[in-house]
Amino acid sequence: MGRIHVIDVDSAEVKPGDRNSIGGWPLLEADQPWPACGCGQRMVLYFQVQVPADIPVFGGDQLLIFQCPVESDCPWFTGEQLPEKFWDELDGRRPFWRILLQRNGVPAEAPDPFLTPTALSLSPTTDTDDDDVDDDRPYYGFKIGGAPHWFQGPESHRCACGTDLAFLAQIPENFSFYDFKVADEDDDSDDDDSYPAALDDGLFVGNQVYILACPSRCNPAAAWPICQN
Repeated sequence: MGRIHVIDVDSAEVKPGDRNSIGGWPLLEADQPWPACGCGQRMVLYFQVQVPADIPVFGGDQLLIFQCPVESDCPWFTGEQLPEKFWDELDGRRPFWRILLQRNGVPAEAPDPFLTPTALSLSPTTDTDDDDVDDDRPYYGFKIGGAPHWFQGPESHRCACGTDLAFLAQIPENFSFYDFKVADEDDDSDDDDSYPAALDDGLFVGNQVYILACPSRCNPAAAWPICQN
């Protein structure tokens, strides 16, 4: 089995410049604005991590995953060849998510307003499955590197540039990003009606998510999410 880094929630304080976090200050390159959805809403930084150096191809990159706080769904694409500039337009509109791989980012001036900045830690190990799962497939949890633990069978896609996308990361089914929502200071009740519904739906409506990215780095946003459950 290959080398992976398991991702866990950590109790450390998150500060501007920290690279591994749910929410927090996204590290964006100077010419990269904070992503916005086609509906006009600025996206939520669900999480970011620096890819460890021992992960092939993408080691050293900063991975950032954003999604609209208003729109939430599963991105589907049945063909292998993704269309030209799929990261900017898909089915006639801008996608409601943004996945970025960058190396020279600087922290944004303010943290994401929707999710409480929460540290993530990365622990190196080999891509063997969890003891609770009685099979020999790769580790099924939150990880960078290794191989995907497919729920419904392998999928593959080819980037717009013609390069086969490579597996980079996996987010487990029903990971509770909504547990990290920023509290509404103007509401003393437990009513969450003031929060956009998509935050309760979770990242890509709570599916197991597999992140594939372009090894040729033809564009910082040349990455594709596969959802299964």
